[in-house]
Amino acid sequence: MTTPFLYSTTYILDKSHYSETFDASAAVDNAKKGYRVSILLALFGMAILMFTGVDPYVAWFVVALGALEALSIRFRKPWWLARQMISKAANTELTLEINEDGVSSKSYYVETNIAWDDVSKIEQTTLGWLLYHSAGKNYVSGRCLSGAAQEFISAKALVKSQ
Repeated sequence: MTTPFLYSTTYILDKSHYSETFDASAAVDNAKKGYRVSILLALFGMAILMFTGVDPYVAWFVVALGALEALSIRFRKPWWLARQMISKAANTELTLEINEDGVSSKSYYVETNIAWDDVSKIEQTTLGWLLYHSAGKNYVSGRCLSGAAQEFISAKALVKSQ
């Protein structure tokens, strides 16, 4: 009889971890498509400014929102990293556990459990694994996994792909 698999590790949610997570899990979208909303906001703000009697501060606020949206698209990764680094979970210790039931992570601020039955797809990236499930996707960094844990997830990925 084989013993059930259990792997547990602890690491810090630091900037390098968040950067790796962004690189592995952020969807690559067409840049021109992303700027549509910012252009529309800026044009709408200009139209309010030029063609209505509404207070100019409101119009300039809408134009500024368009500019802010454009900056958030242009500097998407630094914007996301900054938001993560000012969160209360930044620079805290996270315990990751992988077993026969699924993947669970626990820190002082958050606790997540993803059952293998809920995972619809497992994708290997250059640095780790993406687990797709009904609530979205989660990234598991390969740098915190042992060889046995990597093989275990790889075996689960083979089962899910069939």
